[in-house]
Amino acid sequence: MSLKRIPRRVLIASTALLFFSPVAWGDPDLTGLVQQLARSSDFRMRVQAALQLGKSKDTRATRPLVKALDDQNVSVRAAAAAALKTLGDPEALPALKQNRLDRSEIVRRQVQESIVSLETRMKEVRVLVQVGTMKDRSASGKQAVVVLDYASRKTLQSIPAVNVVGDSADVMQIAKRRNLPAVMMTGSIRTLDAQGEGPSVFYTAKVEYVLHRMPEQAIAGKVSGSASAKVSSGELSDPLRRDKLREEVLFAAVESALRRAQPALLQAATL
Repeated sequence: MSLKRIPRRVLIASTALLFFSPVAWGDPDLTGLVQQLARSSDFRMRVQAALQLGKSKDTRATRPLVKALDDQNVSVRAAAAAALKTLGDPEALPALKQNRLDRSEIVRRQVQESIVSLETRMKEVRVLVQVGTMKDRSASGKQAVVVLDYASRKTLQSIPAVNVVGDSADVMQIAKRRNLPAVMMTGSIRTLDAQGEGPSVFYTAKVEYVLHRMPEQAIAGKVSGSASAKVSSGELSDPLRRDKLREEVLFAAVESALRRAQPALLQAATL
């Protein structure tokens, strides 16, 4: 899966629609990169994998990158430290601090730089978010759910004041340690299809997220968004181009829903 920048022709049809009620949350292929980082005999491939994992903005990459801080190759250790800075997950701070006395000066400098960056980020975080189940209600297939999950994590991690925690993490334990509220976000694809007739059609995606206040998982709000792209019928007849377009439009719909979701998440966390 290769998700690149959304082309200019992708139009955001509607941005986040919010409500709150105290009634009673790929590119890259993470699995492949994690395996490459852990198993490749070529240190250059491990360096590349580490840097790509950092750019993923997916906090599921935190643990493999932390493990790579002990790699026998100095370039890999430095790349892992740099990647943790790019990833932006404050949960990597303890491991980075344990490696401040690395035998390489290059690694020590990068570790210290990453520590400073993550400590600054930790001070800014106001809510922890754990990504829950993603569903496809449009019958678009398994790949669409993979894209939804990845796009959701990457977009959330880029939102100021939000820290996405890993799937296997005990979110409430982290919340207690850091004295922060926590929210679980589940999501679904409502629409992902082509509409219209003639030489030009619109490919449309609509997504919806439900915010659950933790630990009771009570529904605290919803955010939704949509995006569409005007394309030719000829493009839709090409299976590869059609699949790529679906990914691009779905990613844009996720961004439309989550780009302005910070107030929703903060309010959901305090209900």
